[in-house]
Amino acid sequence: MNEPRPEVIYRPSINWDEWRKGVAEATGEACLPSSTASPDAFGAGVRGSRYKSGFVATINATPHKFIRTSQRIARDGMDAVFVQFYDHTHNCITHMGQESVELQPGHLIVQDMAEPFVVDHGSYKLMTLALPRAILAPFLHGDRTYPTLCLPATGGSTNAVISMMQLLRGQLAYLTDEDVTPIVECIAKLVANQMNNGPSPSFALDENSQTAARFLQAAEYISRTYANPRLNSTEVAHHLNVSRTTLYRLFEPMGGFVAFLRYIRMKHAMRKLLHSGSDAVKIQQIAESCGFSHASSFTRSFKEHYGVSPRDILMDITAGQDQQLRTSSGIFANWLATLNGTTLN
Repeated sequence: MNEPRPEVIYRPSINWDEWRKGVAEATGEACLPSSTASPDAFGAGVRGSRYKSGFVATINATPHKFIRTSQRIARDGMDAVFVQFYDHTHNCITHMGQESVELQPGHLIVQDMAEPFVVDHGSYKLMTLALPRAILAPFLHGDRTYPTLCLPATGGSTNAVISMMQLLRGQLAYLTDEDVTPIVECIAKLVANQMNNGPSPSFALDENSQTAARFLQAAEYISRTYANPRLNSTEVAHHLNVSRTTLYRLFEPMGGFVAFLRYIRMKHAMRKLLHSGSDAVKIQQIAESCGFSHASSFTRSFKEHYGVSPRDILMDITAGQDQQLRTSSGIFANWLATLNGTTLN
């Protein structure tokens, strides 16, 4: 009996209209780099393989902008991490909140798709591996989302991830799903180790190391205690042994302390809603688990952040939407298949 093998999907030439529609179906919004840019000058290509729990793809494209907003995150519920290795890039910059990082050839990017971000792409070629959070969860410290990591290929574990991704890309057509599973699990362990060790070095680019360390301490404390409805700046400042003025200064690049706290709570709320399975779960229960005493204030904050209400999310789930399409492996693999003229079930 033949073991199932990953399906290889190859589309070497994609025009702007196909690309824009495909990206909209898969992960976010694609825009031309300027109002004067011609769609006819755009070109892209995709070679990808879908395996049992995700996909790996090589993507190349000419300049454009990619946008993934909080509203889009609410709509597609993608709970996955994209690991991307840039073979080639020119003038590519990724933006997370008020922080920006210029991407270089050889960089390994760990992008949590539950986080909003923007990428100003120059021309590039990259390899992407989708890791559903369920694969990463056993190796991560705590139930949280993570800022973008930008890792130069200088560390041992980073090089190991890149080597294994390249192996997977080159040999995937010859491997069975059973062969792929332990390779992906090993990559997941290495990536989780990087995620646990700290956020993007972008903070270190603009702040001195002491300030960066304090911010990390504060962010980690908030991520562990966000469910406490009495959590406030006084408590966090006391935990860090700094003044509230210093604490507020730490969070200025993130829009302020209150905005960051709400941001953390909203992301956890979305994940709890998506994993609830139906509207049997009470909005009040989720509100309380995310630090809100009242469902009304929780609903108001959620709608301000995502543009939809918690009840809307639960109604979508109850309506029987395909939960596989809420993972990267479903959304992006089906997009790749669409580009190839095939529909994946």
